[in-house]
Amino acid sequence: MAVLRWLRHAIRQSPMGEGTEEQAFTVTDRRGHRSEPAAPSSPATPRTEASQAEASASAPFGFSDFILSLATGAMFYLGEPTPQGQAGTLDLPRARETIDLLSLLEEKTRGNLTPEESSVLSNLLYSLRLRYVEKAR
Repeated sequence: MAVLRWLRHAIRQSPMGEGTEEQAFTVTDRRGHRSEPAAPSSPATPRTEASQAEASASAPFGFSDFILSLATGAMFYLGEPTPQGQAGTLDLPRARETIDLLSLLEEKTRGNLTPEESSVLSNLLYSLRLRYVEKAR
Protein backbone atom coordinates (compact mmCIF):
# COMPACT_ATOMS: atom_id res chain seq x y z
CA MET A 1 0.00 0.00 0.00
CA ALA A 2 2.84 2.35 0.82
CA VAL A 3 4.33 1.71 -2.62
CA LEU A 4 1.12 2.79 -4.32
CA ARG A 5 1.03 6.02 -2.29
CA TRP A 6 4.66 6.70 -3.14
CA LEU A 7 3.97 6.05 -6.84
CA ARG A 8 0.95 8.38 -6.88
CA HIS A 9 2.98 11.06 -5.13
CA ALA A 10 5.86 10.65 -7.57
CA ILE A 11 3.50 10.97 -10.53
CA ARG A 12 1.95 14.17 -9.16
CA GLN A 13 5.38 15.67 -8.49
CA SER A 14 6.72 14.71 -11.93
CA PRO A 15 8.10 17.66 -13.92
CA MET A 16 6.62 16.08 -17.04
CA GLY A 17 3.12 16.99 -15.92
CA GLU A 18 3.83 20.65 -15.19
CA GLY A 19 3.45 23.19 -17.96
CA THR A 20 3.34 20.70 -20.79
CA GLU A 21 0.45 20.35 -23.13
CA GLU A 22 -0.67 17.02 -24.39
CA GLN A 23 0.35 16.63 -28.02
CA ALA A 24 -1.60 14.52 -30.45
CA PHE A 25 0.15 12.18 -32.83
CA THR A 26 -0.89 10.43 -36.00
CA VAL A 27 -0.25 6.82 -36.92
CA THR A 28 0.11 6.14 -40.63
CA ASP A 29 -0.25 2.60 -41.93
CA ARG A 30 2.49 2.16 -44.54
CA ARG A 31 1.73 -1.44 -45.32
CA GLY A 32 0.72 -2.06 -48.89
CA HIS A 33 -2.89 -2.84 -49.62
CA ARG A 34 -4.14 -4.85 -52.55
CA SER A 35 -6.42 -2.04 -53.64
CA GLU A 36 -3.46 0.34 -53.95
CA PRO A 37 -1.40 0.31 -57.12
CA ALA A 38 2.08 -1.09 -56.79
CA ALA A 39 4.86 1.42 -56.35
CA PRO A 40 6.83 2.01 -59.53
CA SER A 41 10.06 0.08 -59.52
CA SER A 42 13.30 1.90 -59.90
CA PRO A 43 15.35 1.31 -63.03
CA ALA A 44 17.76 -1.59 -62.84
CA THR A 45 21.23 -0.61 -61.73
CA PRO A 46 24.31 -2.78 -61.79
CA ARG A 47 25.03 -4.29 -58.39
CA THR A 48 28.37 -3.93 -56.74
CA GLU A 49 29.79 -6.45 -54.29
CA ALA A 50 28.81 -4.22 -51.38
CA SER A 51 25.21 -3.93 -52.53
CA GLN A 52 25.04 -7.70 -53.11
CA ALA A 53 26.34 -8.37 -49.61
CA GLU A 54 23.84 -5.86 -48.24
CA ALA A 55 21.01 -7.54 -50.14
CA SER A 56 21.99 -11.00 -48.92
CA ALA A 57 22.21 -9.74 -45.34
CA SER A 58 18.67 -8.39 -45.56
CA ALA A 59 17.31 -11.45 -47.39
CA PRO A 60 14.42 -13.12 -45.60
CA PHE A 61 15.26 -15.93 -43.22
CA GLY A 62 13.59 -19.00 -44.71
CA PHE A 63 12.68 -22.42 -43.36
CA SER A 64 15.83 -24.01 -44.81
CA ASP A 65 17.96 -21.39 -43.06
CA PHE A 66 16.14 -22.10 -39.80
CA ILE A 67 16.69 -25.86 -39.91
CA LEU A 68 20.32 -25.37 -40.98
CA SER A 69 20.91 -23.15 -37.95
CA LEU A 70 19.37 -25.80 -35.68
CA ALA A 71 21.50 -28.49 -37.33
CA THR A 72 24.63 -26.37 -36.80
CA GLY A 73 23.79 -26.23 -33.10
CA ALA A 74 23.31 -29.99 -32.98
CA MET A 75 26.66 -30.52 -34.72
CA PHE A 76 28.29 -28.20 -32.18
CA TYR A 77 26.85 -30.27 -29.32
CA LEU A 78 28.12 -33.42 -31.03
CA GLY A 79 31.65 -32.02 -30.70
CA GLU A 80 32.06 -30.90 -34.30
CA PRO A 81 33.74 -27.54 -34.97
CA THR A 82 31.64 -24.65 -36.26
CA PRO A 83 32.18 -23.22 -39.75
CA GLN A 84 33.99 -20.31 -38.06
CA GLY A 85 36.46 -22.78 -36.51
CA GLN A 86 35.14 -22.69 -32.94
CA ALA A 87 35.65 -26.05 -31.22
CA GLY A 88 32.46 -27.94 -30.47
CA THR A 89 31.37 -29.24 -27.08
CA LEU A 90 30.27 -32.83 -26.63
CA ASP A 91 26.87 -32.53 -24.93
CA LEU A 92 24.77 -35.51 -26.00
CA PRO A 93 21.55 -34.53 -24.16
CA ARG A 94 21.48 -31.14 -25.90
CA ALA A 95 22.35 -32.70 -29.24
CA ARG A 96 19.52 -35.20 -28.84
CA GLU A 97 17.11 -32.42 -27.87
CA THR A 98 17.96 -30.50 -31.04
CA ILE A 99 17.69 -33.62 -33.20
CA ASP A 100 14.30 -34.38 -31.62
CA LEU A 101 13.19 -30.83 -32.35
CA LEU A 102 14.17 -31.21 -36.01
CA SER A 103 12.32 -34.54 -36.09
CA LEU A 104 9.24 -32.86 -34.64
CA LEU A 105 9.46 -30.14 -37.29
CA GLU A 106 9.68 -32.81 -39.98
CA GLU A 107 6.59 -34.53 -38.64
CA LYS A 108 4.51 -31.36 -38.19
CA THR A 109 5.43 -29.82 -41.55
CA ARG A 110 4.99 -32.99 -43.62
CA GLY A 111 3.12 -32.11 -46.82
CA ASN A 112 3.65 -28.35 -46.36
CA LEU A 113 7.27 -28.08 -47.45
CA THR A 114 8.76 -27.62 -50.87
CA PRO A 115 10.60 -30.67 -52.22
CA GLU A 116 13.91 -28.88 -51.58
CA GLU A 117 13.05 -28.07 -47.95
CA SER A 118 11.81 -31.60 -47.33
CA SER A 119 14.99 -33.06 -48.81
CA VAL A 120 17.26 -30.78 -46.77
CA LEU A 121 15.43 -31.65 -43.56
CA SER A 122 15.43 -35.42 -44.11
CA ASN A 123 19.11 -35.46 -45.15
CA LEU A 124 20.09 -33.37 -42.13
CA LEU A 125 18.20 -35.66 -39.78
CA TYR A 126 19.80 -38.75 -41.28
CA SER A 127 23.28 -37.28 -40.95
CA LEU A 128 22.71 -35.99 -37.42
CA ARG A 129 21.27 -39.28 -36.21
CA LEU A 130 24.26 -41.21 -37.58
CA ARG A 131 26.71 -38.85 -35.89
CA TYR A 132 24.76 -39.04 -32.64
CA VAL A 133 24.94 -42.86 -32.62
CA GLU A 134 28.68 -42.71 -33.36
CA LYS A 135 29.32 -40.29 -30.49
CA ALA A 136 27.04 -42.13 -28.05
CA ARG A 137 29.06 -45.37 -28.36
